[in-house]
Amino acid sequence: MVLRLSLAMVLAAQFGGDLRAQLDEYQVKAAFLQNFAKFIEWPAEAFSSPSEPFTICVLGQDPFGRSLDDAVAGKLIATHPIAARRIADARLTAGCQILYVSSSQQKHVFSILAAGKQTGILTVGEARDGSPEDVVINLTLEQGKVRFEINLRKANEEKLHISARLLSLATVVRK
Repeated sequence: MVLRLSLAMVLAAQFGGDLRAQLDEYQVKAAFLQNFAKFIEWPAEAFSSPSEPFTICVLGQDPFGRSLDDAVAGKLIATHPIAARRIADARLTAGCQILYVSSSQQKHVFSILAAGKQTGILTVGEARDGSPEDVVINLTLEQGKVRFEINLRKANEEKLHISARLLSLATVVRK
């Protein structure tokens, strides 16, 4: 219980908890993206080498501006430096470990990703209609706070192992 409370406090601070008033929504979401990587294990084939960058890709309209670049600057995930990249086409996801799918792309992107047969991508979106079936993590905004839902079925399809600590902080876990 103490570990869970400590973890929640650390994540809240990192993800913007009490800093919410000072940060905008996408600064907080950028911090979420960077911090998700600490609590997820990717399959070995997700990286071609130990020094390959851990890449967070944004597909479609970029709502983050400099926030994502600032959140990942100088950070590492294990031996991998974190990089942010913007892509315009879902067929360009090679080398992406996290793929943030902007709402402008959500209708068409998942059929393209499924056709590519690439696994090991943590897809993150913002389905506002209550049916985030195609992403592993769905970001929501509730009473001015950023929350997230996790789709374990989709995570398993992507061969991603999500830590129990992260699962315990999700508002919804779909199995």
